[in-house]
Amino acid sequence: MKRKFLLSFILVLSLMFLSGCADGMGNSRISNQSNQTLSRKIIKGKTTESQIKQMFGEPEKTTFNGRGDLMWEYKYQHAHDTVAAYIPVVNLFSKDIKGHNKTLVILFNKKGIVKNYAFSNSANSISVGF
Repeated sequence: MKRKFLLSFILVLSLMFLSGCADGMGNSRISNQSNQTLSRKIIKGKTTESQIKQMFGEPEKTTFNGRGDLMWEYKYQHAHDTVAAYIPVVNLFSKDIKGHNKTLVILFNKKGIVKNYAFSNSANSISVGF
């Protein structure tokens, strides 16, 4: 009986520690990008749809603006637990997650050439608890 309890306790502790790992979702190809790196890769009036697809893959979202220009959107989100997630008992009652979101939106003209683009990198924080 004591052995079953001990094994269960160890299993629960192991799961708590493993759940504190970092997690990334979305297009990992933009995870290391910044305005500076993108300004060297994407040239307005020159870079084509196929070159963008080669660099970043398929877009997550494709839409058209009011003028009929094609817009592609790429997103990446990274999140990780804070130190409190690793404190026994405390992590059962509260959870803080910190991370960042990156979004790349590219506007193409009717010829499939980059007309403009926008990149954002914002921090986020989520707290859950009693």
